[in-house]
Parts: sequence; C-alpha cells; structure tokens
Amino acid sequence: MARRSPAQVRVDNIRRGHERVPDGLSARGRVWLARLEHTRLWPGAAAEALDALGRFVRDPMHRLWDPGSGCGEPQCCPAPGELRRILDLVAHNLPPADARTFRARVAALDELW
Repeated sequence: MARRSPAQVRVDNIRRGHERVPDGLSARGRVWLARLEHTRLWPGAAAEALDALGRFVRDPMHRLWDPGSGCGEPQCCPAPGELRRILDLVAHNLPPADARTFRARVAALDELW
C-alpha cells in the first residue's frame, strides 16, 4: 500500500481545519502559509486580506477612503495599509515559486487601483 508524503499529510490537516488558502499555492506553499498564519497572523489571514483588497479596489468610492470614518474591520472598512502589510508579510515568507504566484495576484489587484 502506497504511503502519502509528509507534505500531503500536512495539506490534508490544513484542509480539515477549514482554513481558507489563496488559490494557486503548491502543497509546500500551503504548509508555509499555514505555519505563518498560526505563528504571526490568524488562520485564513492571507485569503481574507486578498478578498478585502479585491473588494476595496473594485469599489468606485475607494479613492475616497478616510481613515477616521471607518470601523477598521477588514470585511467592512479595510485599511489599505494594513492589508498591504499582511500581503507583503505573506509574500516575503512563502517559498520563491509560490511567492511569485502570490505577488502576481496582488499585482493584478494593484492594476485596478
């Protein structure tokens, strides 16, 4: 009977936790991301930040963002600086191939800005 690789076991454990992971990451990248989110952020932080930035840049009023009038919740009133901090931290800590993929997704959102 064939055994699963340790990386696949870790990915399966991540999936069981129902944590959201951005699309396009390899199994190794998912493990690195899970480790980063559990040690320095919160589970699902990268996917939440990507989603929030996507909603923010697609909103026609995004250029009128006022830091004094928002509630600070990423789902409602995201702070662009905080979202960029999270996304830069994730991109910096991923393996090189996954970091390129992740940065390409962020760059696509930057083009909408």
